[in-house]
Amino acid sequence: MKTLKRILLGFVIIISAVTCLWFGRFKVEDISAHKKIADINSYMKTVDDIKVSDNVNVVAIGEAAHGCKDFQELKLSVLKKMVKDYDFRAFALEADYGECATINRYIQGGDGDIESIVKTFSFPIYRTKQMEELISWMREYNSTVSEGEKLRFYGFDMQNPETSYEFLKSYCTSKGLTSADEFDKKLDCIEKGEISVESAKAVIDFVTGLKEKIGDIDVANADDRDAVFELNTVRQSMETFTNSNESYYTLRDSDMAGNIEAVLDIEKKIGSGKLVIAAHDGHIAKIGNGYTSMGAVLSNDLKDAYYSIGTDFWKVTDNIKVLEKKKRSIQSFISADPFAAQARFAKDKQYLLDFSDIKEGSSLYSLINSPLRMGSLGEGYTWMMRIVQSSYRPKAMPSGLYDAMIFVYEGSPIEIIE
Repeated sequence: MKTLKRILLGFVIIISAVTCLWFGRFKVEDISAHKKIADINSYMKTVDDIKVSDNVNVVAIGEAAHGCKDFQELKLSVLKKMVKDYDFRAFALEADYGECATINRYIQGGDGDIESIVKTFSFPIYRTKQMEELISWMREYNSTVSEGEKLRFYGFDMQNPETSYEFLKSYCTSKGLTSADEFDKKLDCIEKGEISVESAKAVIDFVTGLKEKIGDIDVANADDRDAVFELNTVRQSMETFTNSNESYYTLRDSDMAGNIEAVLDIEKKIGSGKLVIAAHDGHIAKIGNGYTSMGAVLSNDLKDAYYSIGTDFWKVTDNIKVLEKKKRSIQSFISADPFAAQARFAKDKQYLLDFSDIKEGSSLYSLINSPLRMGSLGEGYTWMMRIVQSSYRPKAMPSGLYDAMIFVYEGSPIEIIE
């Protein structure tokens, strides 16, 4: 019996020691990363100090955590800056084109109220006061300028094809492209959310046929433009069910990049040819984490006309969806990003770091070109993240991902409007 007790005691001691070493390693990283970086204050800037070259026509603003209101506020701050100083006239969001087209009609002076309009978003993370403010600002701005100077709102995602259902049905039947009965029959699987490989293939054939019937369009005609784009994103969504050659992540990001480039082509014809896009840091990054990111495609295609601004937090209290459950949770995380730690010395505990300002050969230059812990939180929380902390604070080289970054010392959670 005594021997068994000694074995059990030894086992407990070993487990306790391993646990302390495992979690202690992350705590040591936190302490080390929180140290003051010499000369960092002289490089700290604000959003108002953003400078981009004249050839830049896509500026991307990321978010290290979907459920943090500070990053949502940055969308509007960056948009205002680019509109005011660089004549950008379009904004595109990581959301489906269909729902954003509905929001754009409101921004162009259409009927509705902001409380109802913001609930158009499929993703709960956008049903917030911050997005209300962004949409309202765009609508108000448009009320003060001529038709040729108005701002437009786009979506470039394709995960919620049902948001295009009503508009496409109305458009296609009014143009005599199909009957209401045929439309309902062909797209019934989308409306019900019961999509199989076979039904997805049938939808692809149907929407491809409708697009061919429409033919060439005048992109200045908003309804024609929206119809063609929404047929395209419905097809893309269905291809995520039928595709077996690429990973879902690679296919989605490739499609999103293609949609952004298509929007850019439209804006070159009807606007200033310049576009602000907003998405998760992982999507706008010029190098993907295990797959080809949207930002990697845009950087390759647009070269230095693509300017990417990443974000990070030192500590964030995040409103995040619980994996495989229909509920959300408020959780706090620390990134261990040494640059984010410096935000405690900045005005309002937030600053912009433009990597092009940093002199080659300096200690800061070495740091931005080294793998660092960086926060990255999407729409999925599990208790396992507390054990495998690298799942939300991976290592990456900042200068390889972005042209600049905005750091927030402590982020607060979004409040979702029900």
